[in-house]
Amino acid sequence: MNTIIPLLLLCFFAGLAFAEGAVYTLPESVVKRDETENNERMLEIKSSDWEGKNLSLADVLATYAGIQTRQMGGMGSFQSISIRGMPGKQIVLAIDGVVLQSFGMADLGSIDLNLYEKVEVYKGFIPAKFAANGMGGVINLVSKDAAAKGGKVYASYGSFNSRIFSMQASSPLTDSIFWTSNINYRASDNDFPYLNRNGTQYNTDDDFWAKRENSEYSQISGNHSWTFVQKRNIVLRAEHQSEAGGISGREYQVIKTARSANDAVLASLEIEPKDKKFDFGFQGFAGIEKSMSVWHEPIDKFGYSNEPRTESGLLVKNSGGQGSFYFGNDFLETELHAYLSYQYLESRNNSVILSNYELSNTVFQASFAGTFAPIDFFNIRANAASRHSRQKLENGKVRTFYMDGEFKERSKDLYSGRASANFGKADSKWSSFFAYGHYFRDPSVFELFSTAFGIVSNPNLKPEQGEQAEAGIGYKTEKSRLSATLFANTIRDRIIYYTSGMVTKPINAEEGKVYGVETELGSELFSWLKVSANATFQKPENLPNEPEQQYYSSMLFMLPYAFELTLDGEAHSVIYRDKAQRKVIPANSFYHVGLGYKPTPKIKLFFYARNLSGGEYQNIYDAYPTPGRVFSLSYSHNF
Repeated sequence: MNTIIPLLLLCFFAGLAFAEGAVYTLPESVVKRDETENNERMLEIKSSDWEGKNLSLADVLATYAGIQTRQMGGMGSFQSISIRGMPGKQIVLAIDGVVLQSFGMADLGSIDLNLYEKVEVYKGFIPAKFAANGMGGVINLVSKDAAAKGGKVYASYGSFNSRIFSMQASSPLTDSIFWTSNINYRASDNDFPYLNRNGTQYNTDDDFWAKRENSEYSQISGNHSWTFVQKRNIVLRAEHQSEAGGISGREYQVIKTARSANDAVLASLEIEPKDKKFDFGFQGFAGIEKSMSVWHEPIDKFGYSNEPRTESGLLVKNSGGQGSFYFGNDFLETELHAYLSYQYLESRNNSVILSNYELSNTVFQASFAGTFAPIDFFNIRANAASRHSRQKLENGKVRTFYMDGEFKERSKDLYSGRASANFGKADSKWSSFFAYGHYFRDPSVFELFSTAFGIVSNPNLKPEQGEQAEAGIGYKTEKSRLSATLFANTIRDRIIYYTSGMVTKPINAEEGKVYGVETELGSELFSWLKVSANATFQKPENLPNEPEQQYYSSMLFMLPYAFELTLDGEAHSVIYRDKAQRKVIPANSFYHVGLGYKPTPKIKLFFYARNLSGGEYQNIYDAYPTPGRVFSLSYSHNF
């Protein structure tokens, strides 16, 4: 791959830091980018990694080793990721520790990062405290702190009439009550140019350039929290979002009437443990989400119709809570969690083709985690979970293939476990670990009881199950950090969407496997130059959408007169969109550049140009066009 030579050179120059000696202190932003802080090997990403760049959550995560992203358009379009070959449906999304009770694969494109202070990522396993369901890992969004008085204003304008405006304010209301609020607005016309192949993918003679239509998007979102400082902290949080936009369709079949809208509210109450040597904690939540799509297919195809428009959607009501108990001493720390959630789902369809039903989804999970540390440079950590889920039809009928029979009730009991051995003191230059676990994923409500046009329900789906193993080694100095991790994942009864004629149905398929190695490096070569780089080499076998090689590197130059320059590059090898490896996406590389200026410590201007080399890149197997080159100018002011 000649396109990745600049990235490899960048990794090489970053390695020179080890030859310079360890006499300088590595800035926090570089250390935190790749550091795994604790026995659960959490990756922490701070807001400084995305501020001013207007990146989506998926874009930010994809700059780290072992994480791939895929999107279906511009701002607000559906985006998902995979972690070490495990797709988005295997990955848990949480906000401040509350697992989002999504009825399908989590849509990372709907997340506005301006609401959050940092993102915590757990690769390849689910820690006991999340009491969740999956094998790919956890993404936990952490809200901004309410402890300090102040605020921030952020505004941005960019390509395709994209605009963002965000406000944050925090203040102590009394000596023991603290408050913070964030309100964000973002929108885009998403009318970017793309190459329309006119429905003849392999014939280039009739191709023409067009602008994306019916793709506009807007969102208003916010979160608010009140912290009560008593003998133990009590935090009340509220999160809300409202988004709407057009549904443009595939490149050669422009849909001009389809619209979508999503509204959601989530409230939670957390009692934080004061001393994890012997204490308890509690977290309760309640939420409601309504997602609707409206379209008129005959008008889009023929230009006229006497038929009424088609509506589909779902209303989901959630509630639940988790009690936690912690106890231990200097050698042994344990935690127990009991989690209960209840969902009530009501379909919102007016089509005879789609199911109309009301059903309940109840989940109970008990989980355990313990750490045994007999000596200061070695510990063993174990996790285990038992999960019971039950779905019951309360009203209506679930539409399936005629041979599936009529659904009334479904329940499953599943178990998971993981053990890891960790070596190295907290202040040691060297560290290493080994872990092995068994995991499961109960099918989502969307897979079991579809409300999407053309996709039928399948209540008979089996849970996905599999094993995950990893081993890693790390070396750090005051100036640099280098790590490498070997991983291997297997998944049985993998759920895929099988299409026959005009109907698509989720089914259990064959086993999937992926194994490989991740390498990561962060360093300060000079006081004016900071570098980070990572590479992933993996063998995805029959898993689609996974490259065998992936690279990312970033350089930050601190320039005179309060200027800073960032240069980012990423590349991937060949990607196959299907397990038969016939739909080939060629190797490609992408480059981004940013220029910042801070006239005062509280004001920053930032210009960012993304995808400089990929403005006209498109492949016949990516039927949903995405923006090419994107420019933005942002202004932030702290007060």
